[in-house]
Amino acid sequence: MTTVADSTLTIEDRLAAGDVVRRFFWLVDHGRAAETAALFARDASLTFGPGSPRPGTIASADIGPAMVARQAQLNVTTRHVLTEAQTAVNGDGSIAISSLLTLFRSEDEGRDSYPVSVADIEDVLVREDGAWRIKTRTISPVFNRA
Repeated sequence: MTTVADSTLTIEDRLAAGDVVRRFFWLVDHGRAAETAALFARDASLTFGPGSPRPGTIASADIGPAMVARQAQLNVTTRHVLTEAQTAVNGDGSIAISSLLTLFRSEDEGRDSYPVSVADIEDVLVREDGAWRIKTRTISPVFNRA
């Protein structure tokens, strides 16, 4: 990643980009995953790396239907605990945010409280239609509960 000094990233842009990243997980956790499609750029990609339950990349037009399908999983309860580790501006003006995700997930009424995954999240956000949007998101599991 080519970066320029963080001083070129305004506090307003830093906060706005971070809000997009956090909003995604809040919407998923509160049964509103379908709304997350609006947080992605038109040419976005969402990649689940090796170690994910379903590794692969979901491209732009397929992100919306994938999030609708996630919202339809009424039996699934999640809480995504996110720590933003680093924010930088890339040479092209996009913003890179590296985060650490701890995922709690239950697919039954028992709501087992153990984390099921710890993953590195790499987001690149671009300005589109006057707002910051996710252009690429890569989720790379580090630990998974068997």
